Amino acid sequence: MAWRPFMAEYTIDDPKADIKAGERIEQYKLGEKAVYFPRENYLPYEAIKAIWIQPHQLNVIGCCGKGLPVSMVRLDTGTKDVANLMVEKKTNARKMVEMILAKNPSIEYVEYERGYQPIAYRQEAANA
Repeated sequence: MAWRPFMAEYTIDDPKADIKAGERIEQYKLGEKAVYFPRENYLPYEAIKAIWIQPHQLNVIGCCGKGLPVSMVRLDTGTKDVANLMVEKKTNARKMVEMILAKNPSIEYVEYERGYQPIAYRQEAANA
């Protein structure tokens, strides 16, 4: 597998070794240096500026008539590239956030509230 960075300006040395040492949380893997996504992309912890858990619904066609509740762990990179990690269980979402914050304590943890805007959008609005 050829692991590609989520953002070209943030890369790590030897992602294959890092992912082997990582811990799996649902479909994601958290290594020592980066978060790994299912489609061979990774995002180094140093690229993450803010993180929050957002309630979300997964719409399933032909079932239940209602969305299934899931949690979205959002990784704000300070640009308009926000990585959305869909996690089925709230406990797994909290565990993922705790692990990411332990790897890089400089990441801002945000208590989500409706209408929250990522960093790049807030800066753009302030400059307008």
